[in-house]
Amino acid sequence: MKKVYLALSVAALLTGCVSTAPTKTVATATNVQAVTASENLITDPQFTLFRKNKGESDAWVKLTEKDKGIGDAGSSGTTAFGPEGSVRFRFKNATDDFTAQPGVIQTVKGLQANTDYELSLYYNDKKGQGSPSQLIYGVQDLAGKSIATKEVHINDLENAPKGVSDKRFRQTFISFNSGSNTEVKVYAKLNITDPSRIKMDGNIGSQTEVRLDEVILIKE
Repeated sequence: MKKVYLALSVAALLTGCVSTAPTKTVATATNVQAVTASENLITDPQFTLFRKNKGESDAWVKLTEKDKGIGDAGSSGTTAFGPEGSVRFRFKNATDDFTAQPGVIQTVKGLQANTDYELSLYYNDKKGQGSPSQLIYGVQDLAGKSIATKEVHINDLENAPKGVSDKRFRQTFISFNSGSNTEVKVYAKLNITDPSRIKMDGNIGSQTEVRLDEVILIKE
């Protein structure tokens, strides 16, 4: 099972030891803390089952219908770490509604009330600086009220930790307090910031697609 490291030991760096899946690199860290599968509250965090089931999952619910012109949330073989699998958001046709926000959402149980948590994920947008795409992700209560949300463009992650299998994956994270909630919903969605950048006579999918992988929800 792949381990995810919250901190890299300075001593380990000096001896050439490299973590396989960093979440945050803290230069002043003096120890290595590993996150096991039991500590991560997310089900299918690497989208390996999502990939195996051809983009279908009991854990990850799609926030779109690809044949309705409101975007697509499907599986991808590209991966940030280890086993094949990630989720890809995109639009496919020039007639699609680019104000829609295709994505996925998961109901997460087992949180402790009034506790600080961190949600992190790895984001891949190979289109670079001029991309019309951004990711919106966050946490909401079971009634849909926002607890924490973040908008991120790939430009914001230039110096962020990278994936190993594909270094175009960059890590982003957000912290929140659970308040009275012991169950929450974790979501991620594609947002097109400027549809005018999309060439409607070109490949809509490649001009809009983004991927995410390695979703982790743990206590801080």
